[in-house]
Amino acid sequence: MRLPPVFRPLSDRAVLTVWSGLCTSTIGEDLFRVASVWLAVEVAGNMAGLVTGVQYVAMLVAGLFGGVIFDRWRADKAMIGSRAWSAAFALLPVAGYYFFGVSITLLIISSVGLACLRMVFSPALQSTIPVLVPDRDAQQAINGLFDATYRIARLVGPMVAALLHIFLPVIHFLTATALGFLISGMSLKAARDRLVAEENPVRLRPGLGGAWDALTAGFRLMLSEPTTGATLIVNAVMNGPWMVALSLAIALIVTEYRPTFLGFGDLAAYALVMGAYGLGDVSGNIIAGSIRFKRALSTMFMGYVAMGVGFTWLAVSVWILPSTLLLPAMMLGGLLAGIGGPFYFVPMITRMQTVFHGHDIARVFRLRLVVMAAAMLVSSVLATWSFELMGAVGTQFVCGLMVLAIGVGGFVICRRIEDRAMTTDA
Repeated sequence: MRLPPVFRPLSDRAVLTVWSGLCTSTIGEDLFRVASVWLAVEVAGNMAGLVTGVQYVAMLVAGLFGGVIFDRWRADKAMIGSRAWSAAFALLPVAGYYFFGVSITLLIISSVGLACLRMVFSPALQSTIPVLVPDRDAQQAINGLFDATYRIARLVGPMVAALLHIFLPVIHFLTATALGFLISGMSLKAARDRLVAEENPVRLRPGLGGAWDALTAGFRLMLSEPTTGATLIVNAVMNGPWMVALSLAIALIVTEYRPTFLGFGDLAAYALVMGAYGLGDVSGNIIAGSIRFKRALSTMFMGYVAMGVGFTWLAVSVWILPSTLLLPAMMLGGLLAGIGGPFYFVPMITRMQTVFHGHDIARVFRLRLVVMAAAMLVSSVLATWSFELMGAVGTQFVCGLMVLAIGVGGFVICRRIEDRAMTTDA
């Protein structure tokens, strides 16, 4: 039995080693997310939101100004070093627990440290994929596989936390997080020979001139490749309404309308909707990572059309359907929305790794993360106002329409660009 193309890169031992380490660290990060919020609520009550909010700010600062330091590092050293420091930051509240107790300050410092180190690791990882897997088709497959790993971890993390809670106190979820980072670092070290490119680290001009070059490098690179740059920025900005629709609005809708089906309700109903989204997410990754699209740009935006329709239907179903049918309808919306995301993300990342090279990939990806953090920070603030003005369902509907409008508009524009290119080639 032949594996789907998205899984075939795993036959390469180095790819399997890197991917295995990535699995442990991504699940560990989600354990940290669950545990840090829980611990913050216990020690600080309403101030617990600071633990989440400061991460966006930290990502913005590290992404904007970190290039002055990060661009001088070789990718493999950046990744291995960031994993070691991530383990240390994860263990900081654990150490505090045994010496003077957990405090909101320690949790914030730990969260800020991990958020900053994420801005080191993720761009460096993207820059090594063309070295690890030079073949374009295999690059698309591994991008789908790696993306699926992150998406699955977001859903598996809370379930793992629920299981570990039987055996471990919550504080040692952070110990498990640190262990995941260390395993990830060791896997990267084991595959180090396959991650090292021939090019030398970037040499920046001394003084303020070099700092300015590093600060603006990602922006200048995106301007040099406007089509690819635009797709990256669109994706980063759309993370704002996506986050509000998926992470906030659905939970509030379930809490307010209490949909039930076959005896499932309350938290189980929310888990079913999120599970349907996760199923669509994984299915979309397998398909998007296995197929080389002839019209990649327009197909990417069709992914946003599917996501927008899914989120919009999820809101409309609340307005038009009886309560007995509401939960299955919401699950259908979640499934469709989940399928759409990878159809945009996987071809986008593969295109970025093809158009840009070496350290430039890390610079461009870091700028995308900066814009994404800003979009999510602004959206989380606006969401509070929107929930008061329109309610959870209205906010969900508006977020879905925004994603749908971008999908339709992008599809029309990109289809014209692709038709023009085909006519010229002919």
